[in-house]
Amino acid sequence: MIVSLNEVEVMATKAANGAGRPWGLAQEAGMAAARLEAMGLPGARCLLRLLQTTDGETKLAGRCPILEGAHISDLGGEGLPASFDAMLQPLLLAPFLMQPGGDATLSWQGCAVDVTSGGVTVRGNSECPATPAEVRIEAGAGSSPSLRPGTGAVDIGDEIWEALGRFAHRTYVPATEASRLKGAGAGLTDND
Repeated sequence: MIVSLNEVEVMATKAANGAGRPWGLAQEAGMAAARLEAMGLPGARCLLRLLQTTDGETKLAGRCPILEGAHISDLGGEGLPASFDAMLQPLLLAPFLMQPGGDATLSWQGCAVDVTSGGVTVRGNSECPATPAEVRIEAGAGSSPSLRPGTGAVDIGDEIWEALGRFAHRTYVPATEASRLKGAGAGLTDND
């Protein structure tokens, strides 16, 4: 399915909230997924796998790249190097490291991602790992970016988009007769 980056961000945000993330972290998840997709990386797929793995869990510290990435971003990159024993979908950390003036290398088994404010360079297999990975983040990128964010539409697989939509659907309020009488929707007579 061809969608805009804005549509990716909105869908990913709603899906993350539907999977139990508070709105602030859900917005961070949407940003991360869209920024990765803008560089041709599988942000939506990684986010979907994260949400499927952690659906309904509340203890995610040290495992959730969105939670840890927001923390690193809030600190302005202070506290690097950092390491995590069992990070889920580590590629989702990369957008949080894209800070002006700060370069970093994010690595896990079989992959290293050099991150600068202008983009990323991926060395190895950036596919979403099926199991939690041991992750290391070090200050300083090893190379200049080869992937830079684009602004066009991206192609998200239909199955990924539909699965994100199922999570997003959890955020919708069900229609009731009372809401229709107060003006929501077409009312009690839909004559279109």
